[in-house]
Amino acid sequence: MPLKVGVAGCGRVATTIHLPSLQRIGDVKVVAAVDIDEGRLHEALERYHIEEGYADYRLMLERADIDAVFVCTPPETHFRIVVDSIKHGKHVLCEKPIASTVEEGLAIKKALEIKQRETSNHLVLMPGHNFTFTPCFTKALQLIQDGEIGSLQRIRGRAVSNLTFYGAKTDFRLHAKGGLIEDQLPHVAYLCHELGGPLEKVLSIEARRRGHTVVDEVNVEARLTNGIMANLSGKWTFLLNGFAPTLRFDIVGDIGQMRMDLLRTPYNITIIKNGEEETIHMGRRLRQYWDALRSKHPSYMNELLHFFQCIKGVKPSWVSVDDGIELIRTINEVNTHFEQSPYSPTGREKAVILRVREDIESTIRRSIDLLGGLHIKRDDLVVIKPNVCYPKNIENMVITDPRVLEATINIVKTKTRNVIVAESDSVSGTADYRLTKSGVMDLVKKCDVEFINLSKDEFEEHEVAGLTLQIPKTAMKADFLINVPKVKTHDQMVISIAMKNMFGALANKKKSELHSQLAEVLAFVTRKIRQDLIIVDGIVGMEGLGPIQGSPVDLDLIISGLNPVTVDAVCCHIMGFNPYAVETLWRAYKAGVGEIDIGRIQVFGEKIDDVKRRFNHPVRSPKNIFKALKTRLKICLRQ
Repeated sequence: MPLKVGVAGCGRVATTIHLPSLQRIGDVKVVAAVDIDEGRLHEALERYHIEEGYADYRLMLERADIDAVFVCTPPETHFRIVVDSIKHGKHVLCEKPIASTVEEGLAIKKALEIKQRETSNHLVLMPGHNFTFTPCFTKALQLIQDGEIGSLQRIRGRAVSNLTFYGAKTDFRLHAKGGLIEDQLPHVAYLCHELGGPLEKVLSIEARRRGHTVVDEVNVEARLTNGIMANLSGKWTFLLNGFAPTLRFDIVGDIGQMRMDLLRTPYNITIIKNGEEETIHMGRRLRQYWDALRSKHPSYMNELLHFFQCIKGVKPSWVSVDDGIELIRTINEVNTHFEQSPYSPTGREKAVILRVREDIESTIRRSIDLLGGLHIKRDDLVVIKPNVCYPKNIENMVITDPRVLEATINIVKTKTRNVIVAESDSVSGTADYRLTKSGVMDLVKKCDVEFINLSKDEFEEHEVAGLTLQIPKTAMKADFLINVPKVKTHDQMVISIAMKNMFGALANKKKSELHSQLAEVLAFVTRKIRQDLIIVDGIVGMEGLGPIQGSPVDLDLIISGLNPVTVDAVCCHIMGFNPYAVETLWRAYKAGVGEIDIGRIQVFGEKIDDVKRRFNHPVRSPKNIFKALKTRLKICLRQ
């Protein structure tokens, strides 16, 4: 009699990996499937000739003829389905992780022990750590055990994938708290565990959000319990860049090292000793590349065969419940460090307000120190986006003070030489023209950094509120982006500071066409383009009919922060505005991009009440119109 299987979840993992593999195993039959989406369920039933479909997994568990359950649903549902499956006496293979918390993992382990005592039956619960069964990885474990590279010193694991490659039918990955930390990094984590032992301590973490609202790139330095150092990293790539995924490991011992890519070359492993390389081939030299692209990776079938051998009592389970719990502990530890880091949205709800008492550069340096330092590596590409919205800087209130820009460049150049100052074309002229006429281009040349007109850059197109936004590749690929806006009012959006300054990062040349949906556009740009540091020029601000024809306000402040929404909210309070009444801030706050409740924002340096100055609202009052005419006259006289 064949073993009968029920599959919970009919997303891509089930329909392109598990179900096709199960069909190729002779003594196994899939007799039931579950999915809350009627369309997905019907498609799976038809395609794989499955007898019964259910919207509720509990109905499937009532079937006495089902021997094993495959859990392929989103992670937050795993715990309940696994526990209920165990209580019904089913063997379980569950996609990673088996639960969300260590406590849930321990509860699963306890439920398994209780059920086995009650029935005296041997139940198998196997976490889906599939890459453990990759031919090159099992070979690596054997070679390490045989002492081929000596005592392990360091493990480097990196997972790179593209969400397009998944073709996922749900976007749960983009709703996970840690993003990529909970998607790709677990593969690296459980493989590191197999190679060198459990995690002892996370030493450092760098995480970025380049093109998504959650973390899409992460780099973790850690120490394992036996003293081995480990580097765990991962990245989601964009579009067709890096479309084929990779899962690469470099394992360093005291007498040699080994290298393998479990996804691209699952049958190859390279040994490096005494300066010589030897690649061990375990078959399917060219076919392995094609198999990887077709989701026919050998680990999938090997994992299933091992699972069924465990059910039959032929082999003990290679991946245990304890391994699943250890993975949960590791990922939660990484998430905890991420949340406490300046890369986390929760760790970014802080701002610094400083008076310019000394020189400007010293003030900016101090503000950066109060924010936790400048996290830039030597080879990082840093893009600096000032506000150069106009070719003239009347009374130093229109564009970013060149002294602030110069100080920022000088500080960054102590970390890296790869610095770009970026602006784009607008109704006030091309970026090149505005920078040249305002004198900013001379400053860029003096500082010996590159200038890029973002309107001439390659771009990605995104549809927002019926409009087409062009997001420049330079802004997206930056390792570190610094937004250097100015404190100004705006006759349409109330304020023009950090969020509005990034409107000038769009490649669109006809930006006036985007003003009809400006609030929605700014909220999208804030989510899409990661900003690592905001340094606001508050030396001379603008009130009234900004952002060009207002009136100057002497503040002598530098306001800085790590989140543009939070920084704009703090600036609102300094200007006497209610951030909840600013539509762009409200939209961004509701989208979870940043905090605008001043009670939840850490403010370092000066107190807001001590520097507050009530700005004239950007309304067409007689007073503001008169001041705007004065500004217009000054502009005309200086042309």
